[in-house]
Amino acid sequence: MNDLKKRLGALALAGWMTLSLAACSVPLGDAEVRTGGEDGTVVIDGEAIWDETAPDGDPTSPEPESPAEDTAPDGDAVEDTEPLYEYYSTREELLNGIQEGYVFCLDHTFDQAARPTVTGGHWPFQVSDEDTLDLEIRFSDQLPLEEEGLVSGESRVEVRLTSPEGKTVYAYKAAGEELEKDGDVQESIPLTPGEWDLEVSFVFRSAGGGTPAALHISAQRRNMSQADQTDLEELRLR
Repeated sequence: MNDLKKRLGALALAGWMTLSLAACSVPLGDAEVRTGGEDGTVVIDGEAIWDETAPDGDPTSPEPESPAEDTAPDGDAVEDTEPLYEYYSTREELLNGIQEGYVFCLDHTFDQAARPTVTGGHWPFQVSDEDTLDLEIRFSDQLPLEEEGLVSGESRVEVRLTSPEGKTVYAYKAAGEELEKDGDVQESIPLTPGEWDLEVSFVFRSAGGGTPAALHISAQRRNMSQADQTDLEELRLR
């Protein structure tokens, strides 16, 4: 009888350890999802991550393709199954943006208390002929995280553009207390043929209510060919 109790106890302990490890490190393709910190931040190494958990609310772990959206007012119908693109855009908004020459467009106001977090989000795009990219970065009413470096590193808004040759041709970063000052940056960057990569990262806190944080990051081509447009649509909708 004592041997049986010992065996049952060992099995229970092994099962508990397995569940604990699964909660802390869950393989997801080539990436790895981890949770850390009391705020329930979700991390996907090398990919975009989201965390819009209100400070006093229950933490959630949204699917990578569907970051949490602000709660809609009563009476407004929202399709829970509709995926979001470029973090906060609907399919229709994405396609309309591409038709207007946008290779990336994020324009969102965080009406509720939130900790939006995206690190290492890569947005490649193909260029067939020489062109110009108009890059715009705007943010307001952002607050740095109260506790830095738990899993996502320092509070920041960071954008990096890499050429087909692998060279960084443009880099912008506002970090820590710099986020408390509203930012407004506009740049025009010449493009050469090949595959370019736009990397986007942002980690900050929104108080919501009367002073919601807002973030706008857009990259628009002046003369995108039909072939490049079709390629981009297929790439973003993949």
